Amino acid sequence: MKSRIAEDYNATAGIYDMRYREEQGLKIGFLLNRVRLKDGDTVIDAGCGTGLLLEAVSGRAKTWLVGLDSSIGMLQEARRKGVEADLVLGDIESMPFRDCVADAVFSVSVIQLADDPGRAVSEIRRITKAGGTIAISYLKSAGIECPQAAGIRAAVHASETMKDIFITGFRED
Repeated sequence: MKSRIAEDYNATAGIYDMRYREEQGLKIGFLLNRVRLKDGDTVIDAGCGTGLLLEAVSGRAKTWLVGLDSSIGMLQEARRKGVEADLVLGDIESMPFRDCVADAVFSVSVIQLADDPGRAVSEIRRITKAGGTIAISYLKSAGIECPQAAGIRAAVHASETMKDIFITGFRED
């Protein structure tokens, strides 16, 4: 299934922003309005796609930005657009990062695509520093249970007007 999803995103990378920029921008804004980023933070976008969140974050604070995605086409589109971030090809369920490396980890409308959404959330927790920010959204229509991971203190937000459920909080430790 993962390879099919990556192939689908590879095929649509060039038109993704045209189709989804507005919708994704609302989700990104919803999350960014609920978290605080500081100069010097390391921010990872797990499932960065064409880099829409990375573009939004780059104007808020002087941060080190890293985008992870399983679609090479989406990463190439982010690079073509000039997204200023380190871009990494990888899987959200097994991220190629050290433990406790990020001050903030975002994942917008991605975990519902994972084979095991709970595993994806556990990986997000693993790479987040103690006290670090976690901000996730997933599609309501996916019909998944709100994924939880031990050691995350979070609030769940639902919006009548948006397609996602939002989770914002921090890693306890």
